[in-house]
This record gives sequence, structure tokens and C-alpha cells, in this order.
Amino acid sequence: MYLRFTIILLSIFISTIAKANTIQNPPPQDTLKILSWNIHMLPYFVYYKSKKRIRARRILEEVKNSDYQILVFQEVFHRRVRKKLKRALKKKYPYQYGPANRKRFKLKTNSGIWVASDRPLIHLGDVQFDVATTYDNKLARKGAMMFEGEFNGHKFQLIGTHTQGNPIIINNHQFHQIYDGLMQPYYEEGIPQILCGDLNCSMDTPAEYESMLRVFDIDKKDVETMYDARYGKEDDIVEQTIDYIFVKKNNSNINIGKKRMVLIGPDWEQGDKKIYLKTVGLSDHYAIDISLTFE
Repeated sequence: MYLRFTIILLSIFISTIAKANTIQNPPPQDTLKILSWNIHMLPYFVYYKSKKRIRARRILEEVKNSDYQILVFQEVFHRRVRKKLKRALKKKYPYQYGPANRKRFKLKTNSGIWVASDRPLIHLGDVQFDVATTYDNKLARKGAMMFEGEFNGHKFQLIGTHTQGNPIIINNHQFHQIYDGLMQPYYEEGIPQILCGDLNCSMDTPAEYESMLRVFDIDKKDVETMYDARYGKEDDIVEQTIDYIFVKKNNSNINIGKKRMVLIGPDWEQGDKKIYLKTVGLSDHYAIDISLTFE
């Protein structure tokens, strides 16, 4: 009787330990999912109708229930909103970086690029764009930041950026700064480079779009199709956007599962009027996500 009771207790103990190990050491995930999103969190005194703090709460609700491992946000200029994001996402995304080009006691604000990750990333470097034309771009230290990470034993490099747009000559100059200042210096054969951000270059203007790809040394035939994941448009091919995730494979064993334009959250309204005048969810830009695997 005593022996039987001992065996039962031992079985329960072993089962408990096994369950604990399963919880603490879950099997590795097969897919790396990255979200890139311009969340339109301008400094507190700019475009107050966008209700930044309230939108931030709604964005947090959506992101905390997602399965992304890395978030690459643009336009995270609002200091209090940024602090709120950092605190609320700390448990799920303990590794947080940016914003790039931040300096204290200066009239200009930072780049607005902020990255949150569930895994450590090595910060390789930043660039700050040295030209800008419009008033809003001159007030920000726009640029790009670059990291190196690892997923299931495979290295990858990640770049977050937000470029100016018109005039195209300025945008192209900023593309060159990203390539010459980050992509080329940190290039390693077999390590893919993943470029995320609001590039302000529309794919429905072929000459400008193809020029952008040439600067980044990405062959147009190697650009993966982006699918529309908005309600009622599932699997339509995206033909117009200025936000992108590009993968420069560099002879690596990376595979692109799916790249999508995503609608996150309901349209933000004030009274009976839409703030952004079109169906874009909780920002004035659609988010882009991508699923990646390694052989």
C-alpha cells in the first residue's frame, strides 16, 4: 500500500515537472513574423484631433493580442505615448530600441523610429538624413536604424526607416544614405537584410518605384507579392502603397511565407466624422506584416 502511494506521488511529481518544463521551454516557433507600421504619433501639439493617447491604448490592445515577434513603428514622436508603449509592451517585448537620432535639449525631435522585440537585437548603427525640404521634415531627425538578430539559429539584419517623399530627388538621396551607410557596410554573405518602413514612394509610379529598388540593389523580379488582408479584400494583390517590407536575401536560406497589407483596429472617429477620411484603422497608414522561415 505504501509502495503504491509512493509511486502515485512520484508520478504526479514527474508529471508536474514535465509540464513546468513545457511551459518554461516551449518548442521553437517555425515562423518569424514582423510588423511595420506608421502609427502617426506626432508631437503633442501637432494635429491634436488624432487623439494620440486614446489611439495609443487601442493600438496596444491590438498589438498585445498579436503573434508578432518584432514591431517596427514609425512616427513615434509623442514622448508620453512612447513611454506608455514601452511600459505596456515590456512584458511581451522586453527588448526595445530607439527612437533613433534622439538628442536632449534640442529644437528638433528624433527620427520617430521605435523597435520592440521579443528577442535581443544587436544595434549595428544609425543614419540621420542630411537633407530635408519641408517644414515638418526639417523639424525631425529622420533616418534609419539597423540591427542584427537571430531566429532558430539563423542570423538576420533588420532596418527601420521613414523617408521624406517628395521631391523624389530628396527621397532617392535618403535611399542612398540607407544603402551606403547601413546596408552595404554591414553586408554579410548569407545573412538576409529586412528593410521596413514608410518609404514614401508609391508602387503605382513605376519609374520612381524601380529607381528605389535599384538603389537598394533589389531586383524587381525578386520582390515578393504583397497581399491585401483588409476585410472583404483577402488575398487581393496590393497595387498601391508607400509602406514596405523588402527582403534582400544575400544568398541566404530565408523564405518569405506571406507579405500583407493589414487593417488594424476600427476607423478612428471624432463624433460622426472619420479623422483620416479613409478606411485605415487606428492610424493614417496601413500596417505591413511579413512571415519568414529559414531552411
